[in-house]
Amino acid sequence: MIGILILFTLAAVAIQKTTAGIIPLTDWLLQHPVETYYAETADDNYEKLWTGNYKYVFSGYNADGKEQQITKVIDRELRPGAFLRIDASGSYGKGWTEVREEDVSEEALLQLN
Repeated sequence: MIGILILFTLAAVAIQKTTAGIIPLTDWLLQHPVETYYAETADDNYEKLWTGNYKYVFSGYNADGKEQQITKVIDRELRPGAFLRIDASGSYGKGWTEVREEDVSEEALLQLN
């Protein structure tokens, strides 16, 4: 029984340190609907993983200005101050694209500034 608990703990730590984390992973597994959010990168919203990837945590806003915390693992460091369009399923960031400030929805831009 102790061995199973230790194995489970090690698996949880490995998931947390090599992926977007446990909560975003469960959001992905539960197949929340995909929504588009906008975020702005900063100097302090990422953690460098031992795999060489970067785990970012964004405060994203949809076209109506609704906030969602989004976690996304990216293979490179992003430019600070860049605007991103992120497709997310719950808190799991599925895909992203850098966009111009004028491409960000007005409500989302109000929340970001």
